[in-house]
Amino acid sequence: MKNRASRLLQCLFWVFAAPCLAHPLPDVPVRADFAQDGVWTLQVEVDPRCFEEDPNVALSVTNADLALFAPERKEQLKTTARDYVKRVVEIVLDPASPVNPEFVFEFTTHENAPLKTPEDVVVLTGTWKTKVPAGTTGYSIKALPAGTLSVLYHNTALGKKLDRFQILFPGESSYVLDLKTFKPRTDAPPPVTVGTQQENAEVLPAMDCPMCEAVSGGGYAMPTAASVAGIVFLVAWLRKKRAD
Repeated sequence: MKNRASRLLQCLFWVFAAPCLAHPLPDVPVRADFAQDGVWTLQVEVDPRCFEEDPNVALSVTNADLALFAPERKEQLKTTARDYVKRVVEIVLDPASPVNPEFVFEFTTHENAPLKTPEDVVVLTGTWKTKVPAGTTGYSIKALPAGTLSVLYHNTALGKKLDRFQILFPGESSYVLDLKTFKPRTDAPPPVTVGTQQENAEVLPAMDCPMCEAVSGGGYAMPTAASVAGIVFLVAWLRKKRAD
């Protein structure tokens, strides 16, 4: 009986904990920095998991893994990242002019931070520095339909990071950043409020739900809580059966 209960607990744990162990899908951040002297630095970050058939279940490459890669494999990853970016992101200048960024890729961790510890997650950061073409008044990007992951649109101007950013899904275009005022040419959509929701659909009464807030922020609170609750329930049930 004890062995059967132990096996049941193990099975239930893995069933409920599986969502917790899944890796969140990687995205493709695109960061532009416009300096006072007209220098334009463009950076794109590519997680090697983007190259896998199912990035959601692929394991992250760590700094310890990278140390074991042959030089040929490292160069191949850089070439793959360069080709990948061309397929999933388009840089758009206004008025329209051709833009073919020549990214130089290096191995870093997220946000172009240097790799330090063996556990650091490895990404490929491509950097291209150039001058804004004369007569250019606007900058935007497009997440191309060929992509399958979201593209993040971040901008910095005159040393200040702009508050507004966007998450673009394949086929979507970002707002246009005016390169004279360094402000978006279009207003951000209004935030969704309870009042707005009530106009469009029946809304349930508001409830305090810290767990829901954690999940909406991209966390794993819900599957974790479900796993713990399931195990607690099974233990209580087994104790009751044993007492009977």
